[in-house]
Order: sequence, then C-alpha cells, then structure tokens
Amino acid sequence: MKILALEFSSARRSVALVESSGAVPPVVMATAHEASGRATRAFRLITAALRDAGWEREVLDLIAVGIGPGSYHGIRAAIAIAEGWALARKTRQVGVSSVAALALQWSREHVDGRFAVAVDAQRGEFYRADYLAEAGVAREVQPLRLVKAAEIESALRAGETVCGPDVTGRFGGAQEAFPDARAVGCLVFEAPDTTASAPLEPIYLRETAFVKARPARFA
Repeated sequence: MKILALEFSSARRSVALVESSGAVPPVVMATAHEASGRATRAFRLITAALRDAGWEREVLDLIAVGIGPGSYHGIRAAIAIAEGWALARKTRQVGVSSVAALALQWSREHVDGRFAVAVDAQRGEFYRADYLAEAGVAREVQPLRLVKAAEIESALRAGETVCGPDVTGRFGGAQEAFPDARAVGCLVFEAPDTTASAPLEPIYLRETAFVKARPARFA
C-alpha cells in the first residue's frame, strides 16, 4: 500500500510518502516551517516528495491526514486537499490523531517512561493526553482532554515530562516536539484498528455554540 500522509496541525507542516514493505515502512518526507498559520506550501511539498520517491500521483492508495487538535487553518487545508484528491481519483482517506502521531515519534526518539503531549487550545487552555513509552511504542494512559495552563505548569513542577509544539516559550521545562507526516502514515500500518474508520473531521473538544442574531430593522 502506498500512502500520502499530510500533517499541517502545527507551524511545522510536512507531507510523507509511506509504503508498506517489511517491518519498517520506508518513508520519503518534505517539511516546511510556516511563520503564518494561514500559509501552507502544501502542493510544493507534495510535489517534492513525489519527485524524490519517483512516484506518480496515480499510484497512491490512501491519503492519511493529521486531524489535530491544532491549527484551525492547517488542518482544514489538509482535509480539503485529501477530499479534493479523493473526488478526482477515488483515493481512500483516513484521519489520524496528530497527538497520537507525536506520541509515536516521542516514544521512538527518547527513553522509555511516562510523558504528556500538550497542544495550545487558546483561551488559556491546552489539549493534553498522557502516554507511556515502552520499546518504541506509545500506550495511552490518559485520553485527550482540555486542561488549564496551570495544570501543565503543575505537572512540570512535579517533574513530569511534557512535550508539544511551541510549548517551550510558554512553559519552562517543557520540551519542543512537532507531529510529522511520517508518523501519521506509519500509524495507519501500526495501529489500523484506531485509524481504519476515523473520519476527516478536525479533533476539537469544545462544543460549538452559536447565538442567533436579532433580525435587523430597517426604516
């Protein structure tokens, strides 16, 4: 299976081409850091990755998308690309938690032990999920939830490991980590039960509320 993975939930945007081949899927990845949350050089990255892998667009079997939580614009841009691609070429799509992808990366790049992933949710709150890393595998021990910034600060004071995108400027002792498309693609192979039916809908834990405006009166 040949997968195009898109991860735009943070300022570090990336695309990856992942192919199932043996125990470790080979990967080709292209990355860009976007200073503006509304900027996305998506098609330039996709073209670069396809060129480096020697793949044509027609060979893709599935598009995996990091669906957050994270950048409102970035996630929707990735979903729009996947849905447009599916409409044109009937390519299958699947959504993958960006937090789960980051946890997979962390478990493979650091020592075993418990850690928390934190993502800015605005309004003084953060998305937080807790994992236990063991031999390159991240096992979720507390699910994704909304917490106050004070809880993250308290966890750091207690000596807990906290990682996430752009957290070092907000919390002393936190460690910078960005989800990437390589992990998004690998999760499709390594955790199919958690991704096989995930829809392309952004992960947000707040309920959406609208207030209907009063009708305007005209003289």
